Amino acid sequence: MKGVVLAGAAVMSPVVLLVVFGAAFVSAAGADGAPAGESAPSAEVVPAGGGGCTVADPSGTGGCVTPALAAVLARVGQRFGHLLVACWSGRGGDPYSDHPKGRACDYTFGRIGSYPGPADVARGWALATWLRADAAPLHVAYVIWQGRIWSRVHDAEGWRPYTGGGHYSATGPTNGHYDHVHVSTVD
Repeated sequence: MKGVVLAGAAVMSPVVLLVVFGAAFVSAAGADGAPAGESAPSAEVVPAGGGGCTVADPSGTGGCVTPALAAVLARVGQRFGHLLVACWSGRGGDPYSDHPKGRACDYTFGRIGSYPGPADVARGWALATWLRADAAPLHVAYVIWQGRIWSRVHDAEGWRPYTGGGHYSATGPTNGHYDHVHVSTVD
């Protein structure tokens, strides 16, 4: 998986990416496996999608992302600072992946291919629960982290076990999303 650390300001039309350093992390676990005390949703709304994969991928993959996903990247940077992230990927023509459509990013915690330590797990849960709390204004469709998935269409079920949806293996640190938070947007 290729990725870069976003560490500065970059203008990606039509979105300005501003990365601000520092973040608060939650470490107490809730009953469904996610940290307790999820953040309250913010009032800012990401512009509605449309236009498809039209913004150069700010994570440096050489591909593209949708305007909504570019806005998510900017908001994550503002809230959490430096994070290793990779978004667009061809994925060998995988028809189920949102990455080649420019609607998904993977935020790595620890090292790809390895299970992260407790501090990285807590940092990943801080991101995952914030994405869930702000799902509507950010246009988030689903989030996968630590072998769990949350989706807007199954919101009432909370964080469910991630099984790969019948298309992917969910075993190991990468396939089970133990080493990275996956976020997909609706548009």
